[in-house]
This record gives sequence, C-alpha cells and structure tokens, in this order.
Amino acid sequence: MNTLKQLPELTALVEAGKNPFNQVLMNYVDQGGKTVGFMYQDTPEEIITAAGAAPIYLRGTTSEGTEMAEAFFRQLTCNYTKHTYNEILDGKWDFLDGAVLYNLCDHSRRIYDNWKTIPGNPAYHFMYVPKKRSELSKDFYREEINKLIKATEEHFGVEITKEKLAEAIKLHNETRRLQQEIYEMQKGEEVYLTGLELLMVMLAGVSLPRPEYNKMMKDLIAALKANGPRIKPKVRLLYTGGHADNPEFFELLQQNDAHVVSDNTGFGTRAADVLICEDGDPLEAIINYYFEEKPAATRQMGTQVERMERLLDLVKQYKADGVVASRLYMCDLWAFEHFLMRKRLHENNVPFLELEVDYTPEGQGQIKTRVQAFVESLADRQTA
Repeated sequence: MNTLKQLPELTALVEAGKNPFNQVLMNYVDQGGKTVGFMYQDTPEEIITAAGAAPIYLRGTTSEGTEMAEAFFRQLTCNYTKHTYNEILDGKWDFLDGAVLYNLCDHSRRIYDNWKTIPGNPAYHFMYVPKKRSELSKDFYREEINKLIKATEEHFGVEITKEKLAEAIKLHNETRRLQQEIYEMQKGEEVYLTGLELLMVMLAGVSLPRPEYNKMMKDLIAALKANGPRIKPKVRLLYTGGHADNPEFFELLQQNDAHVVSDNTGFGTRAADVLICEDGDPLEAIINYYFEEKPAATRQMGTQVERMERLLDLVKQYKADGVVASRLYMCDLWAFEHFLMRKRLHENNVPFLELEVDYTPEGQGQIKTRVQAFVESLADRQTA
C-alpha cells in the first residue's frame, strides 16, 4: 500500500464536493450553461438534464450564519433549511436559472414557500412526492412527474422528448456505474479513499454538470488504479445520515486510523446502487426508478424493514466494525430512523454511535470525544 498522497484528480473532486459554488460549476455558468437547484433524493434529475440544464443540489455548506433566514422560519426549524435559505437571501444562489423543490419534510419545503415571495426568484415548480408505495400513489406520482415535465418545458421554452429522456438516463447511469466502481475500491482490506474524500467525491456528483463530473470521475478512477490503495484502516466505519454535506464533520470521524469506508446516504450508495432501465419507455423507467426501484429513503412509509436490511447488508459488504449515524437537531424523520437502527443493529451485534449535530460544525470538541471513545471501543473488540 502506498503512503497517503494527494492526487490532482482527487483534489479537484473533493473541492467541488466541499463547495457548492466551485470553480468548475462557475465556469460552466459563465459560458452560458443552465442550472436548476434541487433537493435530493427524490427529484428526478434526468428530467432537468433532458431540458438542457444541470441539476445542482441546494445546500448551505458555506453559510456562516442564519441571521437573515431567522425572520422567515420558526425557532424549531432545522438548520439545513435556515442555512440554505440564508445563502439564498445572501445572493449565493442567484446564478440559478431555475429551482425545483418537493415535500421532503415540513421544514425544508418552507424554502420554496418563502423563496416564491422574492421578486425574480428562480423557483418554478413544487412537486408532491407520495410517502407511501401503492398503485394509487404511483398513479399520483406519474401525474406529478408529468406536471414537472410541463413546468420545466414552459420555464425553459423547450420540449422534453422521449429521446432526450433516454439520453439523460444514459448519462446519469454512466455516473452511477462510475460511482459503483469507486465503492468497489472500498471493499478490500486496503481502501483507496478516506471517508472525507469518498463522501466529497460523491457529493461532487450533485454539485457539477454531469458530463464534467463523469469525465473527472474517469480520470480519478484511472489515477487511483495507477497508484493503488492508499489506506489500511484499523477500524472500518459505515456512515449514515441526512443532509450529510459538511466536510468538517467528516474530518472528525477520521481518528486513530479509523476511516469511513462506505455510507448509506442519499447522494452516496442510495444514489449509485441501482441503474435506471434503459429499455422501453424512458418516462416509465424514470417513474419506476424513483418510485420503487431506488433504495428507499427515511420519508417512505412502509419501507422500514427494507431500509434496515439494506443497512445490515452494507455493513457486511464493507466489513464495517461499526456504524456512525448523525441527525440534525429538530429532525424527527431521522430521530425515528435512529431508533430503528439502534434496535436492528443491536440485534445483530453491530456497534452503533448516534450523533445529534448542528448543520454547521458546532460542538466539535464533544463530537470528537464521542467518536474517539467509540473508535477505541471498536479497537478493543478486535483484540478481545
């Protein structure tokens, strides 16, 4: 195994993951490229791509406060929502040509409500995504997808044809295949990326125009294969959580030769693991994928068993010694998810660390201490 060294191909993607306003994206915008802000993981990115725009994940990673946003939200609103909207009010997202939001939760959906009050705002559509899988809800979802297509066509003055949808599916499936290749590199005793690098590389996928991202991923994979594995973790961690996009938090998880080797996140394995069918009607393929084929998210009722079994399968695939989960303050969805995780992992003798965190890295000392104690306990289990 080579000593850990920086690769230019890796640095470029990590920086794009850290910064939603990265230079590659800004160059694309300066050259006239169209962008649409969206929320993962239930927004069909392929529809935006088929309209000739780049889907970019809305987040507040670089926010330094919520002073402006506080006037628009209740005190109990999660800080992902407030930090993201603060960046909107600060003009950071003014480069967007459009924005699509959906009923992810009662906190984040208020971004759309408030954004629409700003003159000249880019938010052109709000989509209602069913929270339960059934034939009736699938019919409703199909109607919502058609509404999204119509709204996007009208907003950009284009026609989204089946041919364009098919090409968009191929482009995004290429992304998924490249990401799957990266994850395969994390399964061996020696791995190619630290946890911070892995998660930032995946986050870059929703922070860059997709063709540019795919090219950068091909360059990265070639460089990693040429250099060989870079890390041999003494303790292997699996990370799971919502709105997990702050690099400073992931740096706290890298302690005492412990590394996150894989994840269960909306922009990570849940986005990469399953391809959209490239045969038949492309619109139906998109509907099937986002409604029932893609790994279930916390917001989907009736999928609890599926979600927990998938988590256990990831632990086995990546030979994880323990699971670290984080949730934002005020996030009821992930509080319930952690309850389920704690029970299921305990039944299978998998150590579990649950962290309640702010969206920005506050209370780092306390988090670092808890992670350090958890890692030490995992190391003790190995020698027991």
